[in-house]
Amino acid sequence: MHHRVEQMKRKVLILSPLSDQALAVARYLERFGKGRWELYAGFMEGEVFRATGPYKEGLRVDDLSQLDSYDVVLPTGAVSTYWMAKNYGVFKVNGIRYSTANLQCFDKINMLTRVEELCVPIPKTYSSISEIDDNMFPIFYKQKFERGGGARGIARSREELERLRPQSDLFYQEYIPGRVTYGMGFIAKDGRLLTFFQHEECLSSPVQGGSAVIIKTFYDDRLKAYTEKIVHALGLDGWGLAEFKYCPRRRDFVFMEINAKLWASIEFAFMNNKNFMRYMFEIDYPEEKCDRVVFVDRLISLGLKEVIRNSRYVLNSQIISYRPAPKLLLHLIAGILPSSCRQVMKRVMCSTGTL
Repeated sequence: MHHRVEQMKRKVLILSPLSDQALAVARYLERFGKGRWELYAGFMEGEVFRATGPYKEGLRVDDLSQLDSYDVVLPTGAVSTYWMAKNYGVFKVNGIRYSTANLQCFDKINMLTRVEELCVPIPKTYSSISEIDDNMFPIFYKQKFERGGGARGIARSREELERLRPQSDLFYQEYIPGRVTYGMGFIAKDGRLLTFFQHEECLSSPVQGGSAVIIKTFYDDRLKAYTEKIVHALGLDGWGLAEFKYCPRRRDFVFMEINAKLWASIEFAFMNNKNFMRYMFEIDYPEEKCDRVVFVDRLISLGLKEVIRNSRYVLNSQIISYRPAPKLLLHLIAGILPSSCRQVMKRVMCSTGTL
């Protein structure tokens, strides 16, 4: 009689496990991992601790020794990725190494300086308000150091900029008109691309720049050439998303940043390019080759006006959601409320883990 030997499951600890990119990874491991992976949730300081479907167990992570019992540790957000690289050093997800060289990408101003030296176009950039002339408005502002999300937006006057707090955390750039941004997600080894996927982000949340809401396939040789040049020059290892805007005045793409982490729209890349999950988790699956996706959770969070304005895309695109229907309804209700009420509701939803 032949006895069937049960395959040992590999334990994966996913840090920042409720981020959309974490849930996308978990979804693909569950669907196509053939039962070889056992998923655990690792919550960083400040993250709401809440058990959810894909994970067997959850724990609060505050010490490196807690990672020793897992076969793979995958940080997914900016905070967890920076914490892992800064404290653990170089780490691997299967054969893909995440290098401490990637930490360069978190310092936005220094990163832009390095990229400009490579003759890749960047926006005019200012480290203080005093450098900005009155005729330069509107001005785009965002955080100097990547912490995930954070303050960013468009200021149309000096008075608007001066009201922002804390100013020491911000830097400023020329405003490149238009909502659309372009991204190139990649996995790199020794400063060379192993695989990549480009997209056009037609709508973001927040609208001024953030996570993709409506996204479609795209390709341009210039994006590939610019990203390859940056990845090679900085010696990046691991994964990230290079982001660009198209500048009509320059008639060229302008580099905005590299987010050296898993990005919020990564499921769209998974759908069209199976090599991301093949390199990181050795799984194979049929590619869906989807041209356009709407992340409906984020669309609803923008409010009823944006939902109505973009309803035609909802009807003619593939839908991705990471939230159950009751939470989507709460987001839609929040979008209808006045701004002051919406902020209160958001704080309540965050503190209770309802968001």
